[in-house]
Parts: sequence; structure tokens; C-alpha cells
Amino acid sequence: MRATSLIATIVFALFAFADEPQTSSTAPPPRVGPAVFCEGQYALCIKAACSPIVTRNSDGTYSITQANCLCDVLDGWSMGPGTCRSRKPETVSGRTYLISTYSNYFNTKNANLTCDNTTWAWCYGSPCVIDEKDPSKATCTCPVQTSKAILLGNCKTSMCNGIWSAATVAENKFANEHFYQYGTDHNFQPPPNPPAPKCTDSTNE
Repeated sequence: MRATSLIATIVFALFAFADEPQTSSTAPPPRVGPAVFCEGQYALCIKAACSPIVTRNSDGTYSITQANCLCDVLDGWSMGPGTCRSRKPETVSGRTYLISTYSNYFNTKNANLTCDNTTWAWCYGSPCVIDEKDPSKATCTCPVQTSKAILLGNCKTSMCNGIWSAATVAENKFANEHFYQYGTDHNFQPPPNPPAPKCTDSTNE
């Protein structure tokens, strides 16, 4: 796995929020550290569908603070937390583990859908395990919150009713623009896809 020489520490401030995952509907995603660009295998969850993990609390109530998301395993440049060495896939007892990072890979043929109040999964930096039967897929366990969020997909507003891997408006803007600009400036091959367009009212269903 190869790294670029520059770590996006300052501009990554939008990605660094609370120290621990929160369960409040207004709580920010967890702190995951500065962004590092690496070339190698990674899990991409930006348009992954997720299944809630239900927890029974000590007082007898139930809550959903995490979800399992079905993500894609890709090779190439990605932006994520930690060093490139720490992000290399690790095989233990026959299972291969890695973390979810970010790229603009799926920006073609998809657009950004804004959901005003939706339950979504914050998968950036989350732990994943590669599917034993289909190594092109990985299950990643991601913290969940409810707020305004941006989903990458087909622009059908029905997506807002499910749980998807997503990001806040600010995080989505930063990731889309920074990955494209950095990859262009550093001559990534293949060249990075440009930022995803916004869904328009006419495309929403």
C-alpha cells in the first residue's frame, strides 16, 4: 500500500468531531483522525445499504446505535484515517479485516440526495470483514445517528426511509471536493471522478 507525502490534517477538520460514538440524534460522528491518502485495497461504503443492530438496554428499552453495512472492496486510491500500514488488510484465522475509507469511485451515474431527517450510518474509519464467499464485498459495522444527511444514489427520496451509509452536508462537500482536487493535483491513476452532482427536484421520486 502506497501513501502520498502530504497528510490532509488541517483541511480534515470537518471530519474530526466527538471523541466517542454518540447515540443522540444531534450528536456528531466519532473522531477518526486526520485523512491520509493511500493506494491499495479498501472498503468503500459511500452508497452501502445497512441493517440495524438492535441493543436491549439495562432498563429494558431498545436502541439502535450501530448498523452492519454491505460495502464494496476495491483497489486504488482512498482517503482515510491512520497510516497506510495500519490500513492494510489483515487476515486472522481465515477472515480478512480492513477499514472503510473514502473515494469518488461511485460518483459516476450517481448523485447526492439530501434527506432532511433520516437515520444513517457513519462508516468512515469503521471496521470491516471481507465476505468469505464474495471477496468483492465486506460487512462494516458503523455507528448510527439521525439528522440531515447526504446519500449517494439514484435520487429517489424513498432512500431516505432506509438506513444507508451517508455523511453530513459539510462532510460530504469536503470529501467530494478534496478527494478530486488532491487526486488531480497528484496525478492519481486512473484520474479521480469529479464531485457528485446534486439531485434536483425533478429527479426525486
